[in-house]
Amino acid sequence: MNRTTVRRSLRLPLSLGRRLPAISADVSRGGFQAELPQVFLPGSKVHGYFLLGDDEVPFTGTVAWAQAGDPHASVYSRIGVNFDELPQGLKATFARLETRPRRLKLKQRGP
Repeated sequence: MNRTTVRRSLRLPLSLGRRLPAISADVSRGGFQAELPQVFLPGSKVHGYFLLGDDEVPFTGTVAWAQAGDPHASVYSRIGVNFDELPQGLKATFARLETRPRRLKLKQRGP
């Protein structure tokens, strides 16, 4: 899958359906990746909120992909969610992040 937006390593607590706590691994204007105990099927509609400081930022979206975890090995499941619409409460956060200088990854040349 090709990404159309830059993803940032934003680790935000979130809740799915006000019942299932999770944490985001990265968030973009298009969606987010989350780590959680349960797994959802791709195509599932989800809703919830991010906790940004003391504010709840609601979102709705669709699960694009899912990878089941292993509870016996304490490995969480991961899901990728596409936003139906960028949550209003995240717009200012992205505007701030986009003004920060970006670090370039330097390629190391072989011997």
